[in-house]
Amino acid sequence: MDIFFADDARQRNPTRPGMGPIVAIGGVYVPGGYVSKLEKALDRLCVSTGFPPGDEFKWSPGRELWMRDYLVGKARETFFIQALSLARDHRARATIVIEDVNYQKATKASTPEEDVTGLFLERAHWQFKVADTDGIVVADRPGGGRADEDQFLAGCLELLQGGTRYVRPDRIALSVLSTPSKLVRLLQLADVVASCTVALVGGEERFAPPVFDHIRLLLSNDSGRKGGIGLKIHPDYIYANLYHWLLGDSRFVKTGTGTPFPLAERPYASGPDQYG
Repeated sequence: MDIFFADDARQRNPTRPGMGPIVAIGGVYVPGGYVSKLEKALDRLCVSTGFPPGDEFKWSPGRELWMRDYLVGKARETFFIQALSLARDHRARATIVIEDVNYQKATKASTPEEDVTGLFLERAHWQFKVADTDGIVVADRPGGGRADEDQFLAGCLELLQGGTRYVRPDRIALSVLSTPSKLVRLLQLADVVASCTVALVGGEERFAPPVFDHIRLLLSNDSGRKGGIGLKIHPDYIYANLYHWLLGDSRFVKTGTGTPFPLAERPYASGPDQYG
């Protein structure tokens, strides 16, 4: 059984022109036969890098984590790239869904966070279907305590039972499972994938681009197209051109019809920092 490891991320004040606050969920899909191997490979990387036993890695480590002060600058970037390279060696794929909260939601969800969760579960279902298997989604435990965790899991169960407008994600074998990221290296990798991608999409230009270059190699795709598949930015009618500038997609595909990028009538037609 294959597994998706997922984490959420957000950016309250993106620097990309025209972009409002964004929320996201994303992570890594790992074929069942590679889960244990990749988990152990990531742990060996942490040991060889100098992490104390049991200390986790994150894109933005808090003061309590060793890497906040002792893995910085180029060394931190190299570590992230090595972790992503291990993921690629173990046939992992990445999927991230991002939403600008200033626009109408894509589904009937009550919050943007529930909205991106539904869109993410659609894509997890698609990944399991492509692999012709059932799978499990394991998410980092929400930071607000048991009540927040129960609410999140109940919302996921409702989405799995009812589906979305386009998909009933019946390839997901169980309700979403939740566990602390400090216990699972693959959840820590999901944090890097989701948070780095949100930073890059939000306009961060110093730390995110060199790491995202390696996340881009992991993104799920359909016939080479990654926009809307491995990386979904909602709403498309505002952000579709970013698939061209950030991912290298040559065509925007909607309802089976492909249109060459850039889309002249939409924002970011002249570049990723040119909203008008």
